[in-house]
Amino acid sequence: MSLRSPVQLTNARGSVIVTQPAIEPVTGAEFRDQIRDEGMSNTEADGWIATARAYIEEMNNLAIITQTWRLALDRWPSGREKWWDGVRQGSRAELVGPASYSDVPLPRYPLQSITSVTTFDTGDNATAVTVADVFNVDTYRTPGRIALRFGQTWPIALRETNAIVIDYACGYGSAAGDVPAPIKQAILLMAASLYENRGDGCSTVDAYAMSGARGMVGIYTAKAI
Repeated sequence: MSLRSPVQLTNARGSVIVTQPAIEPVTGAEFRDQIRDEGMSNTEADGWIATARAYIEEMNNLAIITQTWRLALDRWPSGREKWWDGVRQGSRAELVGPASYSDVPLPRYPLQSITSVTTFDTGDNATAVTVADVFNVDTYRTPGRIALRFGQTWPIALRETNAIVIDYACGYGSAAGDVPAPIKQAILLMAASLYENRGDGCSTVDAYAMSGARGMVGIYTAKAI
């Protein structure tokens, strides 16, 4: 019998937002039409919309309106998975490392572009990587990814933690019209459910499921791999 340690594509990773979306995907007027309350202020309407939008994004790793995120990795995937001595089983491709080990998926999607890739040495000195030379940027897959170009190797990253920092832009676009209609409708449904059931113990979890928002968003998140 042959044994090996569990495969880990990345040792540790963290993700934080750098630039918030500039607008909401739906307007206060659209929300007031949804709840049939023309007297609500734009400030209050925007608050319900933002709550629903942020919850839907967080639950599904979506980025709806263009925003910038930062992914930090302790190390690159592959190359350090240790096989035990005496391995005699498995295909040659598995032993040398599958192709999937040569890419890094970006958590928030849809991916638009890579802003920067920076590596750090043990002295916390930063090195900017020329993305176009080293990586192919895949915006077709969900979620998007960066993959090593043929003949390239992972840039040297030596710091013990957060040795690699990747900034990337994601979202359907910078305008509300870029957002798929079902996602906009899901935000309206969830926001309306939160508003209409305020004070009744209705949680965001309940509003997401009972309003029908989850089903509408699901047609997009089901494509994520």
